[in-house]
Amino acid sequence: MKTTNKVMGMLWVSLYSFLVLTPLIILIAGPKFIGRPALLDLSVSLAFVGLAIMALQFILTARIKEINSPFGTDIVYYFHRQIGIAAFLLVFSHPILLFILDSRYLRFLNVFSSSLRYQLGVGAVLLLIGIVWMAEYRQKLKIPYWFWKLWHGIFASVMIPLALYHIFTGGNYIDLPWKKGLWIVYSILFILTVLYTRVIYPLRLIKNPYRIKQVKQERGGVWTITMEPVNHKGFQFMPGQFAWITAWKTPFSDSEHPFTIASSSEEKNSYQMSIKNLGKFTAKIQTLKPGDKVFVDGPYGYFSMDRYPETVRLCLIAGGIGITPIMSILRSMADRNDQRPVMFFCCNQEWEPLTFREEVEDLQKRLNMKVIFTIERPPQDWKGEKGFLNSSILNKYLTPEWKSGKTEVFLCGPTPMMNAVEKALLASGLPESQIHTERFALA
Repeated sequence: MKTTNKVMGMLWVSLYSFLVLTPLIILIAGPKFIGRPALLDLSVSLAFVGLAIMALQFILTARIKEINSPFGTDIVYYFHRQIGIAAFLLVFSHPILLFILDSRYLRFLNVFSSSLRYQLGVGAVLLLIGIVWMAEYRQKLKIPYWFWKLWHGIFASVMIPLALYHIFTGGNYIDLPWKKGLWIVYSILFILTVLYTRVIYPLRLIKNPYRIKQVKQERGGVWTITMEPVNHKGFQFMPGQFAWITAWKTPFSDSEHPFTIASSSEEKNSYQMSIKNLGKFTAKIQTLKPGDKVFVDGPYGYFSMDRYPETVRLCLIAGGIGITPIMSILRSMADRNDQRPVMFFCCNQEWEPLTFREEVEDLQKRLNMKVIFTIERPPQDWKGEKGFLNSSILNKYLTPEWKSGKTEVFLCGPTPMMNAVEKALLASGLPESQIHTERFALA
């Protein structure tokens, strides 16, 4: 990893920690009130930290490249999800501790008789419960992605103002001007972030559209769309990165989907995405026609060999449609005449629908690459590796030299497959710091 990314990562972590803990520090540093229960102070302190985290959640998902670059978008989104659960527990502990302190606080749950401050506070907590519940159970309940994303954004956008009003009318905890000033800053930060993500950024995407150039069917129910920028330069990307695409609607519709850019990074003003039919949106990809307008937001992602320029050897592992970022890496290496040794474990359930298998074999002739096809259910005359990719197969091809500190491993595929292969790589002796994965569980 480049030193610049490490330094920027440390700076962003420090700034985030400061913004999250500042409300707590100010509360502790403020004047003490004799006779006020310690449990009450603890309850308010946890709520303050939780709300500060929730206010910053919008920044984490605003796709600000300067923030995403040191960590990778998948890591930022994973952190967004996990810290969101932590914020929920902190905020939810606020009323629970109050009820433990004094049962008379329970009367504020009656929204018909309580004051506006408590009505909005209860409303904020209920919305927060809805946000976390939908995020955790979306896939189990088979809630459509677009529906979840729409209401996730609405609930969060309403919840923050309700909670801020509850705080601003919170008595002596923010009775001093400088305390009010802190939450005014958080309010402004929240408003600016929402304005940026919901208005300014969509407008920028609309001003820089892309046009479908070609739609091509591949093996395995995959369709490759080729796009070109319309009256603008497009963007540069590193092999392995991804972008969000909006088709049939405008960026204001909030109906975008992330896909890897499968083409070579050396191709100028042309981008390919190879998309497998796995849902409502992906099933419609084949209906796109040359000349159709789409909107592309990218590039994003940390999954790229270009982030590790000192790498001597590359071990690439792909499962199923996870082959798309690997193809971008291989195509880029071929166009650059990059002859570094490559060991490519190409895994699939069956041989016939293996996407890009012919091109992979052709690329083997242009690159210093050995390809190991590993098929779970191979044909009868199959002579390659069979079953799941495991430690035994990895050790068969990865000699001690390949397990040295100058080898970087890039792994992409279905989550269960990646989990199993990652464990096998570690068991084979490869350090965790050299194993890089691309996980598209962004929601």
